[in-house]
Amino acid sequence: MSFEQIKIVLVETSHPGNIGSAARAMKTMGLSQLYLVSPKILPNEESIALSAGSSDVVENAKIVCSFDEAIADCTLVIGTSARARHLTTTAITPRQCGMQAIENAAKGKVAIVFGRERIGLTNEELLKCHYHLNIPANPEYSSLNLAMAVQLVSYEIRMAYLQSQTENSSQKEYPIAAPSGVVAEDLEYFFERTEKVYQEIGFIQNNAVMKKLRRLYLRTAIQRNELNILQGMLTAVEQLLPSKHRK
Repeated sequence: MSFEQIKIVLVETSHPGNIGSAARAMKTMGLSQLYLVSPKILPNEESIALSAGSSDVVENAKIVCSFDEAIADCTLVIGTSARARHLTTTAITPRQCGMQAIENAAKGKVAIVFGRERIGLTNEELLKCHYHLNIPANPEYSSLNLAMAVQLVSYEIRMAYLQSQTENSSQKEYPIAAPSGVVAEDLEYFFERTEKVYQEIGFIQNNAVMKKLRRLYLRTAIQRNELNILQGMLTAVEQLLPSKHRK
């Protein structure tokens, strides 16, 4: 397993100093793959100053234009959310997040996504995550800044890695299904195609149905051959539709 398989993704950061502090938190735990989605201010001298010796992480950070671009090649996407109570079927703890990241990094790329400092991730972005990480902080004062959250999650990833180096122990303790072999870009294409076909046949008439279908498919740890079957089923349905709807 290589730590280079694990991305820390920061979405639309407001303050360049937070980028440097997050980079420092990552490097102390062995992580180096930092992705920045449309930062309000690009990394600058303040970022380097607050990186405190981890300027290489800042300087090598990948800057992308969208959430989708950041996660496109990942087989597991975990989004942080303060609203986990609304996402109970996909909620995991920081410890489970660490275990999942290490287990899946052996099979494909993993993204741990942190949202905007003030408002976090949007509902649309959360729907594109396989799991949702909620840090169980003090409910009376749960104010974690971005770098603190990155530090905590990076620590759990490192602890999971160290545990994985010992005898087989973790998989029995955290039996959470995880995707394998299907990257986010392919899943998103499948979801878009599913929504279009189901709308054409009248099955989907509101957004709530597609949201539930997304969560169902993400939760089932869909495999590549299974996705191919589902795509084939969609093709069969499309062929029964009027010719103007066929691909």
